[in-house]
Amino acid sequence: MMLFETGQISWGRRALMDQERTRLNWGNLLIELSSGDGEVYLASKTLEDSELNSDLEEAAVDWTRWAVCTGVDELDINPAFPDLPVIVRPEYRIDLEPGASKRIWVSIPPSVVVRVKDKIDQILAEFPTVALEQSWFGQPGKGELCYQLASQARDLPGLETSEVGIQCPVTIVNQSKEPLLVTRFCLRVAGLVLFESGNGLWGNETVVKYQGGASVSKVSLQNGPPPEAVQPRVLATSREPGSFRVVGRTFRAFNRRGQADLNFE
Repeated sequence: MMLFETGQISWGRRALMDQERTRLNWGNLLIELSSGDGEVYLASKTLEDSELNSDLEEAAVDWTRWAVCTGVDELDINPAFPDLPVIVRPEYRIDLEPGASKRIWVSIPPSVVVRVKDKIDQILAEFPTVALEQSWFGQPGKGELCYQLASQARDLPGLETSEVGIQCPVTIVNQSKEPLLVTRFCLRVAGLVLFESGNGLWGNETVVKYQGGASVSKVSLQNGPPPEAVQPRVLATSREPGSFRVVGRTFRAFNRRGQADLNFE
């Protein structure tokens, strides 16, 4: 089988030729695909930092096999948000007095989704760029399974030199009559749209309006990319199309030293 290409992933549809073999990488993720006789073979490996400058053609990959219907001659390869919500901790504590607001930035490690573009839009594989630890968020029986992000939310957008991520703004507004301390929050990414621009990948903005006490908070998603994106275009639609507005219990309060300590859920 001929190795005809090694390089960075290019997004969108990809034509397949019989007996081809390709290795693509993005950040620490290495993907290998090959096709022949109506089947597609896919494999992946998360590279150590020390392997990034090595010959990617020689990296060992554990194979996984998917049989694809006869006659498939192209795949669709695109980035995506994780398949679970993500738990984030701000880089610095967020104290909001009544009427105050704060805008922060979350860098979310994307996955690479490989699809067959047929009538059922079959997903062949989903490869995360970073192995994320799962964690339970919320009270027993009332919470949900999430991923725990290693990176913290920052006051400004921007990625580390070697970082692969989708930059997502979150604005928290305290509409209550009590102080709000945010120590961590769960960002539900299923409704976010992914945009590509000349300065990276972006998600649309999440706005949380805290009402205080037992009142529900209002969570909404802004249409379109954030203004920081340069000449953006839609690269991937949301996992749950149409979920542009959510109203529900968003914060959980704990009394500590006379001040409300609240987690954005």
